[in-house]
This record gives sequence, C-alpha cells and structure tokens, in this order.
Amino acid sequence: MSISRRPAVEPSHVDAIDALVAETNRPMEEIAEIYMRELARLREGARIQDYLVLLTSRHVRQALQRSGRGRLPRHFLTPLARPRNLTPVPTGN
Repeated sequence: MSISRRPAVEPSHVDAIDALVAETNRPMEEIAEIYMRELARLREGARIQDYLVLLTSRHVRQALQRSGRGRLPRHFLTPLARPRNLTPVPTGN
C-alpha cells in the first residue's frame, strides 16, 4: 500500500488501521474511512486522548462485526475435531 493512500494521522493510528486491515482482510480505504469517522466522533468528547487508538479500534471491530463485514474469529473458521467412534463411559450404577 502506498504511503499516499494512508490517512494523515499520527503513526499510532496508521498502525492501528494497518492492523485492522490485516485482521479483517478488508480494503485499506474502507477501514480508514470507518476508523477516521469513529476517531473524529470519539475525539469530540474525549478528555483523555491516550486511549483513543484502543477505543477507536474496538469500535471499528464492533461496527464491522455488526455489519457482517468483519472476519470471524479463528475458532469459528477451524472445524472441530470430533472422534468418529464414541463409546459411552460406563457409570457406576
């Protein structure tokens, strides 16, 4: 991805956007748009700016999950290992 296509924000926000792109397999433009919109909304009422990266990333993940566009957690993607021949365990009756 070229530098010119990345949003003009602090490096920590760029890193968070890159991580969300890798995590969700969504286009940079889509994630950056959602992230920047959420960042602007959170900045308005934020008295402490230190946690904006964490909170914005969390809100973007939640928005993607609600819309069905986010990638499912890994445990949903891997099939469960099930033994074929299950024998009941005898009880002490």
